Amino acid sequence: MCRLAAYVGPPTPLSALLYDAPHSLSHQAHSPREMFRGRVNVDGTGVAWWPEHGDGASPLRYVSDNPPWSDPNLPGLSARLRAVTALAAIRNASPGVPYGVANVAPFTYDTLACAHNGSIGRFRESTGRELTGRLPDDLYSALDTVSDSLVVFLTVVKHLADNRGAGLAAALKRATTEILDVCAAADAAATLNVVIADGERLAAVRAARRTEGNNPMYLLEGGRRFPGGVVLASEPLDDDPAWQAIDDDSLVECSSEGVTVMRLDA
Repeated sequence: MCRLAAYVGPPTPLSALLYDAPHSLSHQAHSPREMFRGRVNVDGTGVAWWPEHGDGASPLRYVSDNPPWSDPNLPGLSARLRAVTALAAIRNASPGVPYGVANVAPFTYDTLACAHNGSIGRFRESTGRELTGRLPDDLYSALDTVSDSLVVFLTVVKHLADNRGAGLAAALKRATTEILDVCAAADAAATLNVVIADGERLAAVRAARRTEGNNPMYLLEGGRRFPGGVVLASEPLDDDPAWQAIDDDSLVECSSEGVTVMRLDA
């Protein structure tokens, strides 16, 4: 399993998620508190962001196969790069998924970025073939590595393209339902803690099936470190009492207009 953190709000440095907080992603890489499976997250570091004065289209992306504390460039860069929307992740490689930067989240496609904390069971045996076979040709051609997380992302992109008027959260909900149905048909476990961003909003889901547990997800509106902003994270980045735990089977949408949390089956 991995750890992730995402932000939307007034311009803030990338280091706010990666390094500055007492329990930043850099700290969670070696000292996670609430991991459902695994002990460390040292198989890669990545961040996708929309800059303070960007054009609001495609995100910038930086990925490395180093843990965050040993990356030669990111600590210095992240303190000076500011974003209005950012999604960062540290990787704990899943068995059967190759090592290397190609499999380090966040993944990007067009104007979107996505990170997945979890796994899809029986991915190489059946569920992966089923889900990739349902992708249209243009998205299938974007599969440049063997990764359940990338397939999750492209499934969301597929539903967004099919129903653009419905929005990001609705596409994520439809994709989650499809993936869980495929896993149920294959009697496979699934943990889907997913965050997707489009530069103006974040959408997230926390869901699991056929497994004894799921990784947590937390929400912070404002708080001491992020005034006027919203943060989603696998674990609270500090001891601010404003952090709220997101229930399983929840769908979350965050933007400058506010936060909506609803049941996945609503």
